Amino acid sequence: MTDSDKHNEFLYKSSTFLRKGLAEVQARVNDLYRIEELEDYIDIKDSPIEHLQAALAPLIGQVNDFQDYAYTVTDRMELDLQDVDIYALLDGVMTIADQLIERKDGITLEEEIPENLPTIEGDPLRLSQALLNYIHNAVKFTERGTITVTVVREPNQILFEVSDTGIGIAEADQEKVFEPFETILEDKDDPRLGFGLGLKIVEHIISLHDGETWFESEAGQGSSFFFTIPL
Repeated sequence: MTDSDKHNEFLYKSSTFLRKGLAEVQARVNDLYRIEELEDYIDIKDSPIEHLQAALAPLIGQVNDFQDYAYTVTDRMELDLQDVDIYALLDGVMTIADQLIERKDGITLEEEIPENLPTIEGDPLRLSQALLNYIHNAVKFTERGTITVTVVREPNQILFEVSDTGIGIAEADQEKVFEPFETILEDKDDPRLGFGLGLKIVEHIISLHDGETWFESEAGQGSSFFFTIPL
């Protein structure tokens, strides 16, 4: 086993341990909602229970990303392939996207979806994750304007696109975009700063579907991220 393989295996085991531990903590916090004596602390903005929930949410999200990244580098990610109704997939994705948009002022979410799209073979949960990662990135880097989700039927594939009117990506930073643990942000205290794993996970998910991922962007002119799924 190479040093790289050892590091990847360590990442997988560590992320599995953390994910299990956080799931147990979340379960205990959920138990608090069923204790009658704590009713006065439920759904109150500044209550300790709500602070716990708010603190857990980003941690769980980051650890989930770590484990999914560990799945990619150890070839453990498996697909549950089935016939996927694109409209049903988009309904679920856009519902969550609406919730993301509601947290920010000045952004409009639009969609351009044609009629009579065929079903595709894929893993609906992983495809939803890929599309939501694109949307989440667009929301994170767009202060005002529009985020548009577009689906196009092409001769041999379905093209998914998420475009935004955000900050865009300078040419010098574009090679970093699909690289793990990289960021285009210079300010290390920027609240948008994450671990840079989301797009790498998208790339792996789409690769497992025999599709392709890419983007087009200019600094200050927004970005468009694409992936394809073969028919």
